[in-house]
Amino acid sequence: MGLHEGYWAAISAVVVLQSDLPSTRSSGRDRFIGTAIGGVVGWAGASLWHEHAAIYALGVGLAVLVCALCRVGTAGRLAAVTVSIIILIPQTEPLWRVALLRFLEVSWGIVVALSVAYVGTRVDAHAQRVRRAA
Repeated sequence: MGLHEGYWAAISAVVVLQSDLPSTRSSGRDRFIGTAIGGVVGWAGASLWHEHAAIYALGVGLAVLVCALCRVGTAGRLAAVTVSIIILIPQTEPLWRVALLRFLEVSWGIVVALSVAYVGTRVDAHAQRVRRAA
């Protein structure tokens, strides 16, 4: 796909994929929302960073709080991870680009996980129909 750090897509797919489609959807939703919120907060925090631990701590806290206020508290830890990646890992690219690419890479991984779960659900349903018919 030409992603700069495509391994985030693979990691996201592994993290999101569950044993059934509804659980994968829920996990994907949390990952998507957490990454979006963490990306924005991480971008803002990295812009102010200058190696101040307080900026990092405030960024993580703010990301978790925003998720809770949006009633997706389960996405808070994923938002905190995204903030950490964006703020703590030194970057040579513009910060807005780092945040956007991370979001796109993670989103691609979510799409892959949802696709695999969907296909798996269809194959399982077909196998059950075949067994009942036999």
